[in-house]
Amino acid sequence: MLLFLSIAVILFASVTVEASDDLSKLKSLTFSPNSYIQFTPDWSSLTTVISVCAWIKDVGSSPHRNFFTYQASGSDEMTILANGNHIGIFGYYMHKQSSITVPKGTWHHVCVTWSYNSRTHRYYVNGVLLGSQTTPSGRTFYTGGYVTVGKWATSSSNHDFAGEMAYLNVYRKELSSSEVASMANAVMFSNIAAVDRNEAYKVIKWEDILKQPRTGTITEHFLNPAIEEMVGRIEEAERKQNSTAEELRVALAEKEELSTRLNSTQIELTELLSSLNRTWDWDVFLTDQFLNETFTTEHSLLLRSSWDGIADKLVGIRITEEFLTLSAHIDKDEDRPWTMLYSENYFNEIFTKDMAARLTSIWDGISEKLVGITLTKEIIELLNHVTDRTNCGK
Repeated sequence: MLLFLSIAVILFASVTVEASDDLSKLKSLTFSPNSYIQFTPDWSSLTTVISVCAWIKDVGSSPHRNFFTYQASGSDEMTILANGNHIGIFGYYMHKQSSITVPKGTWHHVCVTWSYNSRTHRYYVNGVLLGSQTTPSGRTFYTGGYVTVGKWATSSSNHDFAGEMAYLNVYRKELSSSEVASMANAVMFSNIAAVDRNEAYKVIKWEDILKQPRTGTITEHFLNPAIEEMVGRIEEAERKQNSTAEELRVALAEKEELSTRLNSTQIELTELLSSLNRTWDWDVFLTDQFLNETFTTEHSLLLRSSWDGIADKLVGIRITEEFLTLSAHIDKDEDRPWTMLYSENYFNEIFTKDMAARLTSIWDGISEKLVGITLTKEIIELLNHVTDRTNCGK
C-alpha cells in the first residue's frame, strides 16, 4: 500500500508540474491603482520588428491609463494606453480614444505592430485596425531598457491602468491583420491554441510576466470559473496529500523510535537474565588480597581481565592445593588472584572450558559496581546471602 501511494504521489506531482505553465496562460491579473510589474527584458531581437498584444478590461479612472510601456535611454520607446489615448512608438503618438466603441469594463483585444521595413505603426482593437502612423526612416528600438506593465512612470498617479489584463505577449514579428483578427476572434477562455499560434515568435510571454516581482496590489486568478474550481480541487488534493505524507513521516519516525527503544530494552533484559543466571564466587574476597580492602577500579580490572589468555590453558588440570600454591609462586609478579580458584566451583575439580568461560566473564558488569566499597567479612556474607536467595527463587 505504501509503495502504491508513493508511485501515485510521484505521478500526480509530475502531471501537476507539466501542466502548470499551460494553466498559467489562462490566468489574468487585476491591477489596483498605483500597482505595476517592472522588469528588464532582452530586447535585442525586437529592435527592428515587434508586436504587442493583450486582452484587457479597462475600469480605471485616470486620464492616461498605460497598460504597457517600454522605456530606454531616457525615451518612451513604446507606450500603449487602455483608453486609446497616446498609442506611441519613438515618441510619435496616435490619439484614438474617440475610435474605441468597446464599453468600459468589457474584455477586449488590443494589439500594436511595427517593423523597420514597413515603418508603419498600427493599432488594432478587437481585430479591427483603428489607426496607423509612419515612423522616421532609420529609427530602431534602443536596447537595455525596462518594461512597465500596469503603469507608465512609476511615480505618476495619472497613468495607472487599474484594470484587468490577460495574455500580454510580445512577438519578434510584425503580425498581419489576419493574424491579429484570429487572436481577437478566439474564445479567450478556452481557445488558447489560437492565441498561441505564433508561439515561436514570442520574446516576452504572459506566463513569464506572471512570475515577475509585483509592486502594489495585484491579484491573480483564472479567467474561466470552471478552471478556477478544478485548480482549487487539485490544490486541496495536494494539501491532503502533503498532510497524509507528513502523518506517514511522523508515524514512521515514531515506529523507528519505538523499535530502537524495544531493542534497547531487549538488550537490557538479556543482560539482566544473564546476570540472574550467574553464581558469583564472593568467597574470593575473603582472601588477603581483598578482605578489609576498599575495592578499587584496579581491583575490578584485575578480576575481569587477569584470566584472559591463561584460563583456557588450565583446561584439563585438576585444581589442587599443590597446583595453586605452585602457580601463585611462579606467577607472583602478575598479581593474578589465584585464590579465586579455592572456591568450591573450582577447587579439587578438573578445570573445563565452561569454567574457563566463567572465570573470564563472571565479574563483567558487577565488579565495577563494587568500586568504593570496603569488603569486610560482614559485607561478603551479606552478598552471599542475597545471591543464595536470588538463585533459590529462580
